[in-house]
Amino acid sequence: MLGLQIDDLKDFTQKLFRQEVFDNFLVPEAVFVTMFSIAIDGNSLTEEGKPVCATWGQLRPLAFQIIKGQTLPKGFKIVLRLSQENTEKTLHSWGLPVAPEEVAGLFLNILYEEGKIRCTTGVSLTTFSLDRSLEREWDNVTRRFFRHHQISFSEI
Repeated sequence: MLGLQIDDLKDFTQKLFRQEVFDNFLVPEAVFVTMFSIAIDGNSLTEEGKPVCATWGQLRPLAFQIIKGQTLPKGFKIVLRLSQENTEKTLHSWGLPVAPEEVAGLFLNILYEEGKIRCTTGVSLTTFSLDRSLEREWDNVTRRFFRHHQISFSEI
């Protein structure tokens, strides 16, 4: 697990809420605290009963409407997950001995509280493993993603 403190809040929130930087991530859940607490469950079912999850690109306009206003939100938590398709591509490119069906999710958690934004990575497996190579690779990919998008951070 990797912990990152965002150095430039204004730049990060601009990229999160106004640009397409995170749009391809899935959003299993998000919570926003303004005058009220608003929780979003990004999971739903298709008409055929197949589970689907909304992307940040689909939810971003709604999230922006929730947080915009005269005062800053008191806090928010956004859980982002790499799509199954992108997880499979990523696993293949890493060449790790992990089957895609063993990975329940590669996560990026974004937490805003007390005037700071912290991001943490997480890996969820369907089987137990002592091997942490998948976690290390996901941490490295997250660092590269942030650098690529010129998101300034400090490791915590």
